[in-house]
Amino acid sequence: MNAITDVHAPPLTERSPRSPSRGIALIAIAAFLLELAVSGRYGYVRDELYFLAAGKQLAFGYVDQPALTPLIARISAALTGNSLVGLRLVPALGLAAIVVVTAAISRALGAGRTGQLLAALAAATCGEYIAAMHELTTTMPDYVFWAVLLLLVTRLLASQDPRWWLAVGGCAGIAADAKWNIAFLVAALAAGFLVTDARRLLRSRYLLLGLIIATVLAVPDVAWQAAHGWPNLAVFRALQTQAWHNRSTYWQAQVLFTGLALTPVWLAGLIWSLRSPAARRFRPVAIGCAIAIAVQFVLGGKAYYPGGAYSFLLAAGGGPAERWLAARKPLAGPIRPAALAAAAMLISAAAFLPVALPVLPASVLRTVPLQKINYDLAESIAWPRQVALVARQYGALPPGLRRHITILAGNYGEAGALDRYGPGFGLPQAYSGDNTFWLWGPPPAADSAAVAINVDPVLLRREFTRVRLVATFWNGIGVSDDEQGAQIYLATGLKSAWSRAWPAFRDYS
Repeated sequence: MNAITDVHAPPLTERSPRSPSRGIALIAIAAFLLELAVSGRYGYVRDELYFLAAGKQLAFGYVDQPALTPLIARISAALTGNSLVGLRLVPALGLAAIVVVTAAISRALGAGRTGQLLAALAAATCGEYIAAMHELTTTMPDYVFWAVLLLLVTRLLASQDPRWWLAVGGCAGIAADAKWNIAFLVAALAAGFLVTDARRLLRSRYLLLGLIIATVLAVPDVAWQAAHGWPNLAVFRALQTQAWHNRSTYWQAQVLFTGLALTPVWLAGLIWSLRSPAARRFRPVAIGCAIAIAVQFVLGGKAYYPGGAYSFLLAAGGGPAERWLAARKPLAGPIRPAALAAAAMLISAAAFLPVALPVLPASVLRTVPLQKINYDLAESIAWPRQVALVARQYGALPPGLRRHITILAGNYGEAGALDRYGPGFGLPQAYSGDNTFWLWGPPPAADSAAVAINVDPVLLRREFTRVRLVATFWNGIGVSDDEQGAQIYLATGLKSAWSRAWPAFRDYS
């Protein structure tokens, strides 16, 4: 490890090394094609169903996320015929973008051709990135914008040209429209600048202009939250109930999610960028990444929240890895050590692939519960089957009752599935009290009964005179997930008008 970090090593070159652009492009294309190859397997994850529904109700903000991801969902659905594969084109492109950006960061840090290729391959084989870029959730644009922001700040430090603050501000502002998580990186980077001699770059009118740009871009979501009573605070409080569990698994997950073969690379990148004289200019970024990762542990955030920071750390590890490998003798004849390192990265990624992507038959999850590591695997199966069951209960009702019945869902995944598949089964619009779905209610005033899936029966009995269990959902392959065993109730005799009853259904979590 001493050799790979080599804290006193000189810069790899005196001038910016030439980029192996063809090799980087091939790695990026391969990563994109891998994601595309499995993009149609299983089905939508619950967040994707939510964002598809939110995309039909475009707004400046939503209860639990800003506006960008629903907008991407709306555009993707319109351009690709509302298909699952079409929805996942943008995430697949996101992985390719992270590969290219990580290689660009390594070049800015002084890595040579081999170092840049290793950095690109590291990003392409990082289990965390492979899993996150499979689906259209807020994590996808968040990771991309973290990587781009880290590249821009690296360019700022490399050039010492304060005009880069304008691009940094624009990137941070757009990132804030994707996920509030970017605030942690911005604050951590600010700390990195303040504790190093790079603080002189803070005395620039371009920084002020960058802050103005970021603020203008972030204001619509902040204004929406303020106008709706800051519902995001209730979401944050709900997330904090998992804080101690998150802390107990946090550091193990940093190793598992990046990959065993990549952990020495990003650790070497962190040590090199914190200790090497050659990395002194870029120390604010390294400090910022370290703080962002540590802060999420302290706050009890989920292990993947700071995942975007690894784009810089993997890039920073490219140079030390290149030097260390160059000093090794070829093994097994003409095989270069760098080739063996690349093979180790690929093997590590292949081992993690069944956890990151739906490469195995869904039924395997019954006996090998990989969803314990990647929750979304099991949450992307059998949504049409569930909607079909609701439709059967609805269709079995007398026509007179059906004219006055509403469909209720307990969570946004079920509500999103009903919104996506319900029209094909002849179902009316579904309603839910979960997160932003609550704001899209209440149900029509004329509806006095409900077919309710996974809604608390205590709540139903409080609001309706009669509540009867009519069905229980099973996914048909015995996979344990949040929907397995969901109960469907018929509730009749609404006791008060929906305008009065609806507040009791609100669940911001």
